[in-house]
Amino acid sequence: MQVDNQKNIYRVWLRRMIMAILFTLLIVILLFVPWFDDPEMRISEFHVIAAIALVYVGINLVLSMKQPHFISYSDQGDMIIFRYYPLSLFNSKKHSIEIPKQHFVSYELTPFFMGMQQKITLFQHYRERVVGYPPISLSALDKADRERMLASLEKYVHRH
Repeated sequence: MQVDNQKNIYRVWLRRMIMAILFTLLIVILLFVPWFDDPEMRISEFHVIAAIALVYVGINLVLSMKQPHFISYSDQGDMIIFRYYPLSLFNSKKHSIEIPKQHFVSYELTPFFMGMQQKITLFQHYRERVVGYPPISLSALDKADRERMLASLEKYVHRH
């Protein structure tokens, strides 16, 4: 079975781009409208622009706290393959986890972002111990894809 969230990633990038364009257009429009030319007005267009900028930065901070990742999962063949990378402007490092099915032990879901999102941690047998990989945010996965992926992983969990 294969799962990837490429369509969701395109939507995330498209929303970010549209939001940046709207923010820029709004600022340009505010600079040229005569609404704030009255000297008795208590706020200027720069106050409004600063407020809009704060809202824009706030929205981007909230969206970045969700830590969306591109995720590609496959359990075809003898390996469980989990490829991912964060959707961040500052970190585009791609990661790949390849676990032989007979060495896969379990996975753990951890809530984050006020309990509304989940991270997954994969565990495998390695040199006579159980080791875990770094947690990966599942916030950019559809609910159906997440359930399919977890059901697939559940087939390979070794219960002791």
